[in-house]
Amino acid sequence: MENPGTDRIVDECKAAALLGLSLPDLRWLSRLLGVGHTQRFGHAVQIVFTSEELKRLCSETGTPGK
Repeated sequence: MENPGTDRIVDECKAAALLGLSLPDLRWLSRLLGVGHTQRFGHAVQIVFTSEELKRLCSETGTPGK
């Protein structure tokens, strides 16, 4: 059985809210750590994160993860 949540994708707005970061700070940190990838939604482009990438961001920012 697969681990639930391994394929879960979170967009940058939700990730910023979960981590307590502003959107520009999240984008800066994701570039610095090399996590997240861009995904096109119509004409808009956003950075999205997997559950594992969010865990890494949490550990780097000191944000307690659940």
